Amino acid sequence: MAMVVAGAGGRLLRVNRSFCDLLGYGREQLVGLSYADITDPEDLPLDEAAMAGLRADGRGPAVEKRFRHAEGHPVWARVTASLIRPTQDGVEGAAVVVVEDIAEHRRRHAELSRLALHDPLTGVRNRVQLDQDIERALHERDRTGGVVAVLFVDVDDFKGINDAHGHEAGDMVLILLTSRLREAVRDQDTVARLGGDEFVLVAHLPTAALAEDMQARVEHICAEPVVLDAEPLPVRISVGLAVVASPGLTPAAALSLADTAMYRVKRSRKRGALS
Repeated sequence: MAMVVAGAGGRLLRVNRSFCDLLGYGREQLVGLSYADITDPEDLPLDEAAMAGLRADGRGPAVEKRFRHAEGHPVWARVTASLIRPTQDGVEGAAVVVVEDIAEHRRRHAELSRLALHDPLTGVRNRVQLDQDIERALHERDRTGGVVAVLFVDVDDFKGINDAHGHEAGDMVLILLTSRLREAVRDQDTVARLGGDEFVLVAHLPTAALAEDMQARVEHICAEPVVLDAEPLPVRISVGLAVVASPGLTPAAALSLADTAMYRVKRSRKRGALS
């Protein structure tokens, strides 16, 4: 366990080997420095709050903060301090500080958070994140103007692909189509998978004409056959576009408009095939 004995103002009086290893410094380099010298500047207020608690009741609150490694990168740690000698009669006070490396804990937490908001097959947003992205785009439209384009994308006869080529091939089709959808939009736009063969794209754009351009770009880039085992597999998508230009619409309503538009496209194709 990494440990430090710190004096008034956070000056390092003693450090153990684990603390030196954690930050990549030698003991002689650390002793005499202050906490501010090795703490990320953004986290200095956390140290100040912990010091206030330490002075008030002899034990500071547990704080998660970033130290600065000797090589410059941040080191996340949970820090707890306890007063072992108050300042009195001209003698500097001291506290023992326990420093726990939490980098792996934070990495696991970040990964779990990512999985909770992303589709496990394709890596794009899932339905939970999609609703938040639509709401954010609508708020931005209300604030700055423009329109919100919501595109509902459905793979035609995806069941037939699975039946003819197997579910593994179907998964590969979805992964490749996801890559194409990402190419068709900007980095700040949303690509989400609702599940099955349904995807949704969301973008805040200056004009409705740009929303229609986005739809055409998606249809064009997804028109090429998908190549599986060196064999081209024709895949067709249906794209419904909802252009939200007025305030007051909820994310669910915007998504419903795009869904309805997509089914109009499908019905129009069926009528065309029968005529």
